Amino acid sequence: MKLVFNFCLVMMLLASACSTNDAIPEFEDKVAAEEKEEVGNEEGNDQGTTVKMPVMGSYKRYSVNVEEISGICLNKDKTALLACGDQGVLKEIDPTTMVATTIWTRDADMEAITLDPRTNDLYIGIEYSQKVYKLAAPDYQKHSSIIYVQEAIEEGYNNSGVEGIAYWKDDLVFVGTQWGANLWVYKLDGTKVSKISLSGFADEIAGLDYDPVGDWLWVVDSNYKKFYICTTAGKLLATYDVSFISNAESICVDRDRNCVWIGSDESSPKIYKFEFQF
Repeated sequence: MKLVFNFCLVMMLLASACSTNDAIPEFEDKVAAEEKEEVGNEEGNDQGTTVKMPVMGSYKRYSVNVEEISGICLNKDKTALLACGDQGVLKEIDPTTMVATTIWTRDADMEAITLDPRTNDLYIGIEYSQKVYKLAAPDYQKHSSIIYVQEAIEEGYNNSGVEGIAYWKDDLVFVGTQWGANLWVYKLDGTKVSKISLSGFADEIAGLDYDPVGDWLWVVDSNYKKFYICTTAGKLLATYDVSFISNAESICVDRDRNCVWIGSDESSPKIYKFEFQF
């Protein structure tokens, strides 16, 4: 009787030990998998760090005297907006009163504008001829053609051509078109560096701005009535709906005022000021 009891006790202990040993790796694998999943969900970018995207708040709408407004950027000291329009006009806009003052005019389809923060020169995208003007600081009265988007010329993009431009860094600018949502990087000497398409999420590039704080591109799309944040390599990070804007064709990030400006090219031109938490 005692022998049987001892035998049973040994068997029970062995069974218990086996059961415990079997459970340990299963439990560890589950915890490791859960931890890996949590880390993956928190990564947010290719570097494995969490990215907090800007949060859009309320907006205000203003009428502005820039016919067919198609490009917006900040001036050199960020005290005013510079805007261009399809009818060949460059104006400075007071961001408080929205009074627009003419700086320069030219018989050209001006669709995009950006400022070089090192020199304060302006670069203006000209659509139908698919080129970029340089407008020399400080008075912005002398221009020269510095970039020709040869592919857009040869393939006849015409009125679906250059619509966005944004100074990046080191003598490089982004140039975007409506056709194919194509995005090029060009040197300021006119040399093409690269080309990608944002057609995976956008129908067109109607306007561009580069945000050096986030190292992001902000892209507005008047066809889908949205604007996006993406990496400089074209990876989509965030989407914002602006379906109530008639024809959003320009975008300007203004961190000093905690806002983003969007211009709408319509019969009565408008500028929208969106509050943002950056």
